[in-house]
Amino acid sequence: MNPTRTIEYDVVYGHHCSEDLLDSASNKRVLLVTDPQLWDKYGAKFASLEPQVVMTKTMESSTLEQEHAGLQPFDLTIGLGGGMAMDIAKYHAWKGDKPVYQVPTAISVDAMFSYPIALRIDGKVQYVGEMIPEKIYCDFSILQSAPPVMNRSGVCDLLSCHTALFDWKLAVARGRSQMDDALYEKTSKILQDVKDRLQEVYDVTEKGLRMLMEGFRFVAVENYRVGHCQYEEGSEHFFYYCLEAQTRKHYLHGKVINLGILLMSLLQENEVESIRSILQRAGVPIHPDSMGITYDDVRTALRSCNQYVREKGYSYSILNERQITEDFIDYALDVLRCDFDPTDQI
Repeated sequence: MNPTRTIEYDVVYGHHCSEDLLDSASNKRVLLVTDPQLWDKYGAKFASLEPQVVMTKTMESSTLEQEHAGLQPFDLTIGLGGGMAMDIAKYHAWKGDKPVYQVPTAISVDAMFSYPIALRIDGKVQYVGEMIPEKIYCDFSILQSAPPVMNRSGVCDLLSCHTALFDWKLAVARGRSQMDDALYEKTSKILQDVKDRLQEVYDVTEKGLRMLMEGFRFVAVENYRVGHCQYEEGSEHFFYYCLEAQTRKHYLHGKVINLGILLMSLLQENEVESIRSILQRAGVPIHPDSMGITYDDVRTALRSCNQYVREKGYSYSILNERQITEDFIDYALDVLRCDFDPTDQI
């Protein structure tokens, strides 16, 4: 740990606050990263900048390297969208040594604060470089126009502390990590605050959105200080990475983390009924059908998880401690089927 290593984020809150970016970026060569649907929705808002637009396709490092080589010169980048747009904008800014501004269109993941850039290299999520945004615009007028589940999903990158803290404590007990008591206690308090205020998240209120953003800020600041994220990223994330590697598909991050929290809580035998109720109250679908994932996909990922985390060298967790058996997989899938709700939206 290095207590002198600090980081700060400039977060702007308000309705239509992202319009300030039009002034900051005027008369500059802008690279804007987004996807076709969001460009159709918000392109007119940024058209005056005459940006060079990159559409998100993949997080594969080799593909992004080729993409970067083909770009025209630019002075700054803007990430407009979700986690993929945030990370690709960071990547091109980092490679070009230019500033990046983030405009999330939904808070389904904490990527706007994550200073390392999450790429995919040989089937593993790997972090390259460090890119701290000049500003992050929490524009309520944009965020509250997204489907509610997109913003609710962001809570899973804070509720993941439920399983991650368990894994961190386990790693410390096995001599595989060091404990920071103050950080552990502060994370536990934030986790409890989120659990106590789930209605704000469910209703996608300004208070709920601000709470998520400030929670993400905390995670990023502490990650930068201590050099790891074991208090927030554990076996629930590793399940997600394994599933993604198995299926070669990209998913809405928060939804699959939600699924991972439930499955890994079962494996940890960690307050299962309590966290199950909390996940349901958050209004984020748990069952695979809501994510374009089959139960066979889940079965295959669970079968592979133990070996996957060892091969990829992820931090010590319950996946290093307990072998996933066919009996456990059958039990976990039965739990998921019991949680099926046909009214959940994909």
